Amino acid sequence: MKKFKQLQLKTLDNYLSNVRICEQPSDGWIRSVRKAIGMSVAQLAERIGITHQTASQLEANELDNSITLRTLRRAAEAMDCKLVYAIIPNYGSLQDIVKKQAYRKAKTIVKSVDHTMLLEAQQVGNLEEKITETADELAKELNSKLWNK
Repeated sequence: MKKFKQLQLKTLDNYLSNVRICEQPSDGWIRSVRKAIGMSVAQLAERIGITHQTASQLEANELDNSITLRTLRRAAEAMDCKLVYAIIPNYGSLQDIVKKQAYRKAKTIVKSVDHTMLLEAQQVGNLEEKITETADELAKELNSKLWNK
């Protein structure tokens, strides 16, 4: 099961590394694409099967992030486009996110053990090495316990 999870993580990372990312235009995607292809709000509304006012509201809803994916998809299709949706890591890869979280978790665990051992005059010693070893083990596990507080 661990190997499957590792493979799944690497496969998704590979896929995401090939995704081109563009920031949303300041006017939003619907309005920007609609204008670029020379379509009026009324024409968009007609193609979706909604009123002119509702089509204008869609553009506003996109800008304030209250539009649903279903509605965004319908608008895209009305303009002969498709909606592409992805969750992309802020930095690096998904594996980097797992490693960073594993390190945080390991640091908490090792420092707690070190403190307990200190009270018994038996410190863990070389904390950074122990944290790194523990983090590596936690990252290999890839289970939800990694994300518990």
